[in-house]
Parts: sequence; structure tokens; C-alpha cells
Amino acid sequence: MSGFGRILEDLNSAEVDYVLVGGIAMIRHGVVRATRDIDAVFAPTEENVARIRGLVERWKATRPDGSPVALDEIGPDRTIHLSTPHGDLDLLSEKIAGIPFSRLRDRSDVKHVDGAPAAICSLADLVALKRAAGRERDLADLSDLEQAHGDLPPD
Repeated sequence: MSGFGRILEDLNSAEVDYVLVGGIAMIRHGVVRATRDIDAVFAPTEENVARIRGLVERWKATRPDGSPVALDEIGPDRTIHLSTPHGDLDLLSEKIAGIPFSRLRDRSDVKHVDGAPAAICSLADLVALKRAAGRERDLADLSDLEQAHGDLPPD
């Protein structure tokens, strides 16, 4: 099992409520490309944040630059970039995603990623997230999705 699979197994065993977006979602929607990390939007509940804090402690996770993560900085409206023993994980807040978590979750499909079950955002939500971000990588991803699927869902 890869590092990605181990991260997902740990998220699942800690009962963290999340939906995958980013590179892994791109791959699951038919675009083969490299990704260096896991990007996930997490449910903004206090219970879920407590589970994330517990996992950060268990992993002894740091920020990607190696600096410590203050547990009180992990909150429902805060995005956090983590370096775990298994690889990098970006946990995106609902606020940053711009799509209510409940919508992402309701429209997601559970697929296996490196042996671990994980909710993957819908194609429509992935397209909306990429359009909203608008970075060069996101625009290239939209072009690749269009090649894979034809016309993309409207905003």
C-alpha cells in the first residue's frame, strides 16, 4: 500500500469525514497525472475537527516546512497543510472550497484509492472547484477533463 493509501486508512480509522478533491479526484475522473499530495475538504464540525487534531497528534505531523502544528490552529474554517509520516495532506476548509461540505459529500462516490475506500467529489464539483481556483494548473486540469469527458458541466 502506498503512502496515499496509508493516509486514507488513517483518516478512515479516525472517522474523519472528508471528500477527496485535487489530483486524486482528477485521476478518478479519467485524467492521468502525477500528484504529490492528497487534497481533501473536511466536514466543518467540532467533532470532525477533534478527530483531525487527534490524528495530527498520532502522526506527529508537521507543516511541510517541518515547523510544528499548533492544535488550536486547526479549526472548522481553517485550511491546514500537513506533512505526515506517509506523505503530504492538504485539508481544505469548506470556506476555501466554496462548496458546502454537505453538497460535496452527497454528490460524491466512494471508490478505492490505493486499497482504501474514500469519497471522491463528483465531476461537476471538481469542475466547479477548478474553475473557482483558476490557477494555471487548474486551467490545465479543466482542459484535460474536457478532453476526457467532452463538454463539462456548467457552473
